[in-house]
Amino acid sequence: MQNLLKLRRRKWLMILLIIAASALFSSGVYSQLVVHGASLQVPTQYTSGFERTDTIYIYCSPDDQGEQVTGSITAYPPGGSPGWDFSWQKYNPVTDNYDPAFLTMSGVSSSRVDSLASGGYRVHVTDASVLDTFFYAWVFVDTPFVQASLKNFTCDYVALQGDTLSAPYTYYDPGDQQPLSLTNGIKFAWSSDPDSDIPFPTLEINPITYAPPYEDTWYRLDVRDSFFCENHAEFFYKTIHVKADFEPQPNQGEAPLEVDFTNKSINGVAFEWKFGDDTTSIMEIPEPHTYYIPGEYKPVLTAWSEEGCVDSMVYESITVDPSEIAIPNVFSPNGDGYNDYFRISSKSLRFVYMQVFSRNGQKVYEFSGRGEALQQWQGWDGRVNGNGKASPGLYFYLIRAVGWDDVVYEGKEYRGFVYLFRE
Repeated sequence: MQNLLKLRRRKWLMILLIIAASALFSSGVYSQLVVHGASLQVPTQYTSGFERTDTIYIYCSPDDQGEQVTGSITAYPPGGSPGWDFSWQKYNPVTDNYDPAFLTMSGVSSSRVDSLASGGYRVHVTDASVLDTFFYAWVFVDTPFVQASLKNFTCDYVALQGDTLSAPYTYYDPGDQQPLSLTNGIKFAWSSDPDSDIPFPTLEINPITYAPPYEDTWYRLDVRDSFFCENHAEFFYKTIHVKADFEPQPNQGEAPLEVDFTNKSINGVAFEWKFGDDTTSIMEIPEPHTYYIPGEYKPVLTAWSEEGCVDSMVYESITVDPSEIAIPNVFSPNGDGYNDYFRISSKSLRFVYMQVFSRNGQKVYEFSGRGEALQQWQGWDGRVNGNGKASPGLYFYLIRAVGWDDVVYEGKEYRGFVYLFRE
């Protein structure tokens, strides 16, 4: 009798253990799918009222190194003990069912599948006596579509062409096998290396830039979808464009004004200079140019690229000062380096003639010069015709001059007295 009671107790204990284990197995407390490398996971939204909710595992492909990505899942049975059997199947939307197993493993503690493409998967996990269950997962290998190319180009503009599309993903409701879609938007942005002016790079998929690059350029179109998956496309553009640019130095002064022109053009192979005074040059770097006549000049440089594109630049103004004369009324030739010469202050003079007389009418100094002699002229040094020192006191001067603008300076306003001091 006691032996019979012991057998009955063991039987009920086994029944209770089996019931408890079955409840745990069905709830998935001990079972799990470990997903490797997924970027994001999203719950399914079954619309038929189906009681189970599965997970969509999203893999962004390509990765940061440009390598293609596929899905990878490991299934673990309850307790992780060895001796379990695994059978992997993929959902077939044509048959509304799962295809025959593409991988089976027996007598192992876990099972891993790699290189999974987008689709629905389930794994059947069993052992010899207790466990018989399925685990489900959806895999989405998300590769946003992007293309970038050169649509057109001329000497005046570059037109870019892009095409983008978010990757669609469809999964199926187990209740009624209806297809369901993930909402997936996309954003894009154009860029270039080196940087160039791309109008509305995040708004216009086919932008036209009217400020084409003067350097060989890589253009790139980046895209990102709602699941933060990214992709890009790029292409190389070899420039044909030319930019005319130059700098004159100096750009203002008295006549004759000698100006050096520095050619700063980009991609130019042929040039034409128009200096604004009816003279021209076709040299890449012209000889220094001299402006003789006072006035405003607007030089123009035209440059051609090897491919025949042309560009011109007009410099705002080179100013040659009008002629003028200012005559001092005192000087002190004492050798201190300050005010040692009686010399008119002038601009843009072509010719100067000056005589200086003592109060008794003796000529003590005379100068007549133009060109280089005029440029090197310092004035009267306070000596009598270049010999002995003139005595302090008043001296009478007479000046005649002609400017490069043909203004003649003569008459009583250019006659007067200057006082010579000596300390």
